[in-house]
Amino acid sequence: MPVTVALREAQSSDRDHLDALLARYLRELAQYGNAPAATRSDRYPYLDAYFSESGRHPFLIRRDDKIAGFVLVRDPVSTGTVWQVAEFYVTPESRRMGIGRAAITAIWQQFPGEWELQVHSRNETARQFWKSCVESVADGQPAVREIDADDGPRLQYNFRTIA
Repeated sequence: MPVTVALREAQSSDRDHLDALLARYLRELAQYGNAPAATRSDRYPYLDAYFSESGRHPFLIRRDDKIAGFVLVRDPVSTGTVWQVAEFYVTPESRRMGIGRAAITAIWQQFPGEWELQVHSRNETARQFWKSCVESVADGQPAVREIDADDGPRLQYNFRTIA
């Protein structure tokens, strides 16, 4: 039976669910480098901003009516330049089913334009996932460059999506 994936913009009533998912995500991220301030604890310091500042969009990913992850998106009002996948997480039990790809593709279709995302260079699984997803939606060849971040080396993708 096919898996049904849906995105829903998180509301303040979803904050506890999002906070719990963020804690799992941050613990998983810590294995890929020296943790920056945003990942040094189980608290994500920018979560409140997603419920109070314009230009920030928190989404819950649902699989068959169960929460399977989240996407935090910043728009050009927030970043000053481009759309940005700030954070993205699919729970381990929901991986390898097409849920992540379906969710991020829906985000890129909903918000066409110039995008940026970064992935830890040491996270080979994530590198393969993002390369495949970006190449499948990018209008033209995505720009990829290596950057040195506080938490270690990353790959940064810049690309354009169209509706």
